[in-house]
Amino acid sequence: MSVLSSAGHAVASGEDGGRAPLPKKLRGLFAMLFVEIFGASLSIPVFTYFCIVELKLSATYVGVILSCFNAAQLLGAPVVGRVSDAFGRRWALLGCFLWTSLLFLATAGVRTFQELLLVRTLAGLSGGSIPVTQAMVMDCSTPEQRPRILGMMGGLLGLAFTLGPGAVTFLLFLYELNRRLIFVAASCFALLGCLVGVCVLEETLPEHKRRPLCAAPAASLVGGEAPPRDCKTLAEEIWEICSPGLVLIWVGRFCSSFAFLCLFSTYAFLIRDAFSWGDREFGLVLACSGLFGALVQLSVFPAMSKSLGKHLVFTVGSALVAVHFVVLPVTTLTNPTVVGHMAANFLFIVGSALMDPGVPDLVGLHAPEDRMGLAQGLTSAFRSLASVLAPLGAGRAYDFSPFLVYLVAASMALVAGGCVGCAPLFGDSTWEKGELESLLKKKGEA
Repeated sequence: MSVLSSAGHAVASGEDGGRAPLPKKLRGLFAMLFVEIFGASLSIPVFTYFCIVELKLSATYVGVILSCFNAAQLLGAPVVGRVSDAFGRRWALLGCFLWTSLLFLATAGVRTFQELLLVRTLAGLSGGSIPVTQAMVMDCSTPEQRPRILGMMGGLLGLAFTLGPGAVTFLLFLYELNRRLIFVAASCFALLGCLVGVCVLEETLPEHKRRPLCAAPAASLVGGEAPPRDCKTLAEEIWEICSPGLVLIWVGRFCSSFAFLCLFSTYAFLIRDAFSWGDREFGLVLACSGLFGALVQLSVFPAMSKSLGKHLVFTVGSALVAVHFVVLPVTTLTNPTVVGHMAANFLFIVGSALMDPGVPDLVGLHAPEDRMGLAQGLTSAFRSLASVLAPLGAGRAYDFSPFLVYLVAASMALVAGGCVGCAPLFGDSTWEKGELESLLKKKGEA
């Protein structure tokens, strides 16, 4: 895979890409991303309880809302990613932030299930900001740098997910806070993130690497003229970038996200039924989990990626998550203890911290560079597809038996690890040039 000229110079000169400073163009990105994610995370502790307490919705209806939101993301993510390949990342990301701000404000005013369903579905159409930010990391870094940079980004997101729920939890312990005001605050922070981006965000995709939506790329010019061809559909664009390794990464993303969403869509009901906890305790759990997860992503994930390889570290994380889902219902429902519950959560925090940061890097190993935005958007679409199916099924299954939900989640986590672990067997990535050579070299030295 080709890389930016500056990255190529670092590799050619024998520099350790993993220890290089954060690329300048990513500093503004990280700043605005932190502000936006902090704001969005304010709503996490209260959203489910807003549905339960103020709108009187059951787990099934909450699952429907989450599924519709993610169905909209399923459509929006690849489109936004493809648009960023053609017109640049900057304006695509700023548009996502502005749309998020408007729809959080609208969420604060809903009064019925139907209104909330409409607003959250519209909110998902932006496709989410994360795929575009991941494509920007791919634009500005070498394969050697990416585990460290993605670990930093994961740590930054973890910190935001710690401070946001932590701030809300602190206020909930002090005051009877109106949950609608939390959505207004989330809207303000998303807008602030957009304004910060207008001031500091730099474009990472140069003009010569952009791929027009309906024209031949500049690299195909012959004799000063582009060969004639019809405008390609999105389906044709997707077909061109598909490869066995990339498809396995996508399937792994789908299965891991399905497992995660089984937990996320039922966890508030689980702790309510087991310990009678509300949104204050939920926020406290989220804050502690975010802080510890950030530490794992900042320190453990880059080191394990270097020693085990980028594919294998995901597989190790999936195994830990699978064990978590086996242990969780036993420690929470069969023999409910807070210590046992937190021990099960510890496995999930470590496992997910080893899985999530490396996914965009794995996509970068298998996808063509001039379609990186589309590839990352499709990866997000697979996550969104899982997020459509999991809340619907998990909500219904939880009302029947919580044990069934977490058994399915454990199975999906194991399938995810198996798919990603098998992806290097296909010679369509930089595995052969990078990770495999590194592992063989270590064996030779031993």
